[in-house]
Amino acid sequence: MNSLPLHGEHGGGVTPTLADQLRAISLPALLAWHGLAPRPEGASFRAKSDHHNLVVTGNRWFDNRTGTGGAGAIDLQMHLTGEDFSAASRTLADQFRPAAICRQGIIFPSASANKSDSERLPFPQLMAKYAVKDDGNWSIARAYLVEMRGIEPAIVDELHAVGSIFANDHRPNPSLVFLHRTDCGKVLGATLRETRQDSAFRPCLGNKLTAWFAVGSVRDAHAVAAVESPIDALSYYCLYAGRTDRLAVVSCSGSTVPAELMVQTYDRRQSFVVALDNDAAGERGWKKAWDETADWSGFKITSDRPLRKDWNADLLAVRPPGKQRQRPQHSLFHA
Repeated sequence: MNSLPLHGEHGGGVTPTLADQLRAISLPALLAWHGLAPRPEGASFRAKSDHHNLVVTGNRWFDNRTGTGGAGAIDLQMHLTGEDFSAASRTLADQFRPAAICRQGIIFPSASANKSDSERLPFPQLMAKYAVKDDGNWSIARAYLVEMRGIEPAIVDELHAVGSIFANDHRPNPSLVFLHRTDCGKVLGATLRETRQDSAFRPCLGNKLTAWFAVGSVRDAHAVAAVESPIDALSYYCLYAGRTDRLAVVSCSGSTVPAELMVQTYDRRQSFVVALDNDAAGERGWKKAWDETADWSGFKITSDRPLRKDWNADLLAVRPPGKQRQRPQHSLFHA
């Protein structure tokens, strides 16, 4: 991969100085943030996954699996996620924000500028601050999902039993914690949702690019659907689990479908459904996913949109809280 041109002062808020700071971010640290495990090999580091075989030496990297390489963290972020220059720079600034950038006041004029120091802590520290499990609060969190959101109780109970959903220790209104897992089950992120209907407390902690909250087994599914939130994932599964023998629904924690998720489904020859919200952001997310995979021969990608704004609204319209349907016969998870 050749060194990428700067969009620079003319677009995206990425000045040459800022770009240099972002490129200098530790490449092993970036790989670790993506859920990869860089291991030292002499003067280099190597990180492998199902889709990458990366060797990092200083500020340069090469992916032996794809035959591409580059220099600096922006190039590597683009390679791992499929983001363009501006989006990759924004992600790096949001997650790493080198001290030199803060001192010079060269930051993106976006939500990242409003983040508190606590929101920029490493993922384990964020979990210790916002997502401490409290079984005493589970009855409140479960009632929110079942009674207010209309989610099938058996699905909620099964996900809670395997630790994918739990309540945190906030009071008087605990938050639900939906864990983000990698393809091999490692927890690298989480989405929180406070159990007040009108609450705006919905932070996403850690990694959402290579780890996601999912209902069903992504690895074993015949079809994988991508939605915008954990509540939507639960709702879509309740609505459509009987439509295919094995369905998995993944929360993207936003309207951008992660490139890694699409790569995994493509490699397994699974059907992939982009099922984002019925709004302008959802339409942009679908178009981006379609454009990114347009030249993937044989990739079975389709779009599905809720009749109302989102899938939980559709679920509540056909099955108000308290009216339950028969649980799907297959388990959510498979060995």
